Amino acid sequence: MIGTRVDVGRAFADPLPAPDDEQLYMLGAAHRSCLATAVGLLRAGRAQLADELTVMNIEPITSDRAHENWLPPPPSRCPFCLDPHGQRTDEDIYPKWLVREMKRHGIRSTDPQRRRISWPTTPVCQHCNNTWMSALENDVKDILTPMFHQVRSLDEHAQGRLALWAAKMAVLMDAVGGNIVPHGAGQGLEVYRQPHHGMRVWIAAYHDPNPLALVSRPIYMPGENPKHELLGLCVTFSVVKVAFQVFIPFFDGDLAPLEDFHGSVLQIWPPTRPQLDWPPPFQFDQTSIQALAVRINDNREDVTMEVNLSAAVRVRRTPSEDPG
Repeated sequence: MIGTRVDVGRAFADPLPAPDDEQLYMLGAAHRSCLATAVGLLRAGRAQLADELTVMNIEPITSDRAHENWLPPPPSRCPFCLDPHGQRTDEDIYPKWLVREMKRHGIRSTDPQRRRISWPTTPVCQHCNNTWMSALENDVKDILTPMFHQVRSLDEHAQGRLALWAAKMAVLMDAVGGNIVPHGAGQGLEVYRQPHHGMRVWIAAYHDPNPLALVSRPIYMPGENPKHELLGLCVTFSVVKVAFQVFIPFFDGDLAPLEDFHGSVLQIWPPTRPQLDWPPPFQFDQTSIQALAVRINDNREDVTMEVNLSAAVRVRRTPSEDPG
């Protein structure tokens, strides 16, 4: 009994002796959440198997391939999936629905020669682009767009969708720029449809003429280590009126207590509260978001920054605007 993709780059296997003919057979397929039940039925001898079982071909994993997930993906490979041969498409970092929303806010291209707003793209395989990523964009559009305008409450489901979307965005931004995030971090999003338990994601209110601030900061091992060993990546970015901060650790560990700017930075992954009130008391702009970006610091440099926050605008929905 083998359960594939139980963890990124790993598999689950019972410690059973190999068959006499030294072949492995596929007994069937089970959803990840049903794996424990399938194991119990097999062990109890109550599983109904096909008369003819499919022979499985096992390809030995070399030491180089075993460490692939700890390295950044090659530029030509999808940062999310396991298929090295999948057909690639150029994925827009900022989805079309978000570009339309920015136009609603009067945002236009800064290049006078180009009327169309265009953003960087990165190769993503067609399977990821057209399946889970497409579904995620539809989910997040309905959650995030009202946050640009209204007071609302975010339950744990909404927090989880926003966190997965923000983590996906952080991986895409890294693929365009630094390309230091291990391949396994992106694969984990595709496998589990949620950020890894070690990731941290926060949201904050944002208001500035520049709706797309971005600060990507590698976090190094403390001290004067000549090897500059990376501990993680902190990506802080804004979309219209919401700022996100994603911390992707490369090793297990705990973060020190972080500045929350008078309760204005809300953690959504892992969720800490079943309901979050949006927006928080204060909002960031293009200058103050720099302070938010450096609150996760490896102490390689002294960070001193004066922060001026403004009160967040809270617009309540009228009864006619409430969903049916």
